[in-house]
Amino acid sequence: MVTVHDSKKVDSQRARRDLIELGRLGRRNGELVEHFDDLSLVKGLHRIEGSKEIKESREYLFNLMKEAGLRIRTDRTGNIFARKEGLSDDKAVMCGSHLDSVLNGGMFDGVLGVISALEAIRRMNDEGFQNRRPIEIVVFIGEEGSAFRKVLLGSSVFIGESTWEEAYKLRDDKGVTLEEVLIEHGLLGASQFSVDDIDYFIELHVEQGPVLNKEKIPLGIVESVTGLTWIRAVVKGEENHAGTTPMHMRVDPLVASSEVVSFTNRKATEMAAINGTTVATVGKLVVHPGSPNIVPGEVELGIDIRDTDAERKKKITNEIVSVIKHLEEKFNVETEVEFLFDHPPSKLSDDVIQTIQQAAESIGIDYKVMNSGAGHDAQNLAHKVKTGMIFVPSINGISHSPLEWTEWCHVENGIQVLTETLKLLSST
Repeated sequence: MVTVHDSKKVDSQRARRDLIELGRLGRRNGELVEHFDDLSLVKGLHRIEGSKEIKESREYLFNLMKEAGLRIRTDRTGNIFARKEGLSDDKAVMCGSHLDSVLNGGMFDGVLGVISALEAIRRMNDEGFQNRRPIEIVVFIGEEGSAFRKVLLGSSVFIGESTWEEAYKLRDDKGVTLEEVLIEHGLLGASQFSVDDIDYFIELHVEQGPVLNKEKIPLGIVESVTGLTWIRAVVKGEENHAGTTPMHMRVDPLVASSEVVSFTNRKATEMAAINGTTVATVGKLVVHPGSPNIVPGEVELGIDIRDTDAERKKKITNEIVSVIKHLEEKFNVETEVEFLFDHPPSKLSDDVIQTIQQAAESIGIDYKVMNSGAGHDAQNLAHKVKTGMIFVPSINGISHSPLEWTEWCHVENGIQVLTETLKLLSST
């Protein structure tokens, strides 16, 4: 029998209030959303790096961290660290997520992991629990890639996959560099905190999928995180008058690009029917000049490819690129292919998985061991340290949408399991 643990403690209201307020700060209309029935498509978050909304949200979070007695630092990339000192100076247990959102996103994605980490420490403080290892809350910058077109930005620099000098040169759609944004927001720090200074990383997140909600299971424990490839493809044809250009004389890049859209969907569907974890999406299609009376001259496609198996991800990626290149011969167009990033799948730590299981069982919360179909900062950390993830259910499996929601009782379940897990890991 599935049991959902619904705590009535005052502490659960504290985290709830913070999540609601951060949701308000993240919305351009500043509206409060407290319940599922309050959601609407016009109440999405626009907490994008460089925006007023994320600056105000960070300021609110800084105040909460100071009230909790944490030592706050920022590194050169703008990642935020808040430390609860331990009895020893051993390597730390790190916990956190991100604060930025997708365009018109939901109020739990990312920020739940940040507030739950803070709430776990506040509960430890309230109880008088003394951790042996230091506990480090982290807020990674630019996880979603909404502003600077690089997902997992902050954690990629933190683990040494890329450099802060490279990150500084990234530009948003307005041409503003990340360095300029960090200076404007007061986040251009000098902290040299290193991934070598931590032993464990754990991230609490909404599932962003339908499994837990459909199966009525209150908690997920992640064993692997999907690999992720983003492709930017450009197909160039010949812009011309839609009324005077005969059909047989056209070089239409949109017609050519439609084959990429169809193939991507068909191939991913075929592979998923066999292995269950392959997904691929053409989520961006920009047609230039974009007028109904003009044969397009150029089309830009944004393609997202994911799989928990590296070889399968490589296979479908190569086949999609081959289809794009074949358009040149078939349609007399020109093509360009750019790999924006390519993150391999990540297997999470058996030790941390077992610790989360121990924590959940000690509280009496049922769980399911599962994979993550979404990318997370945890997948970067997993290449360097022992890493784990906790999922809580998403109603109807909806995420990256203003209609994203997780019931407050499930938020409380996640916080309780996270708190107990941090206690166990910080006591080793």
